[in-house]
Amino acid sequence: MAPFKKMRDALRAGDERFQYLDAAQLVKHAFGLVTQGEKKAKSPILVYLFAEPKFLKGRRLEEKEFTDHRAEITRFANVVQGAAVSFCWLSYRDWLQTWPSAGPVAEHAAMLAERFQP
Repeated sequence: MAPFKKMRDALRAGDERFQYLDAAQLVKHAFGLVTQGEKKAKSPILVYLFAEPKFLKGRRLEEKEFTDHRAEITRFANVVQGAAVSFCWLSYRDWLQTWPSAGPVAEHAAMLAERFQP
């Protein structure tokens, strides 16, 4: 867990700062997952699934905010790479694109995709 410890320590020292990403919460989740993984003899994966809605609290979000958020996620992912807990991320938009393109599931995916298109 050295990469997550490095991130934890950098956050505590103020050497790492994030505007959009709650990195401290992700670090906490990672430590919880590694404990459970050891108990169950499983390799834990921390998946960060996030929304990119058109509006937040009545304000239209700008594309730059999405770009900056993704840059922070990438920076976090690079630091914690190689830890006992694997970290991966995707937006709801990306995830919904993996759903079937026909049938009732596709209709539901299309409805959700509309909500998460910036």
